[in-house]
Amino acid sequence: MASIPEVDALRALAHPLRMRILGSLRIDGPATSALLARRLATDSGQTSHHLRVLNRHGFVLDAPELGKGARGRERWWKAAHDTTSWPDDPGELGPGGADVVHALDRAARRVWDEVIESYRAQAARGEWSPQWQAAAGFGDYAIRTTPEQLTALRTDLRRVINEYDRGEHADDTETVAVVVQAYPYRPAR
Repeated sequence: MASIPEVDALRALAHPLRMRILGSLRIDGPATSALLARRLATDSGQTSHHLRVLNRHGFVLDAPELGKGARGRERWWKAAHDTTSWPDDPGELGPGGADVVHALDRAARRVWDEVIESYRAQAARGEWSPQWQAAAGFGDYAIRTTPEQLTALRTDLRRVINEYDRGEHADDTETVAVVVQAYPYRPAR
């Protein structure tokens, strides 16, 4: 896991396509800008630009060990870290922290929505078995709790999720996006 980046680096990451590029490098493996463009249904000019921004802030690295291609022009990239985190309390980031955490949250929600829509389109085309379709889904729960209990709940959920991700890969394993959100809510009065 990367240490908590500076506000400027997090601001650079707070872009949906940059988050998708970084996620693809982490999950799908190293790639060129052209390969990323195909993976993410965009163009290599955009991916090249965003890769340079991510590189400038330490999120991605050149991967010259993967070769340069037949003409010596391919530039391979890899993720610099397995994960990136930032404090839940934006005040810990200093000036601009609240704005950048809000931008990161907004960009992440867009990426998560795209992941869900992609799954739904694939399922509609029959690309997922009935077992996977029955296993996938979401839910929401309204609970009454204290800040301390909510912190404990989130810690417990991370522990449970980590227990299911032991690195054991049977033939029928797939990568699964698990999104946990827990925010206080007050109804409009």
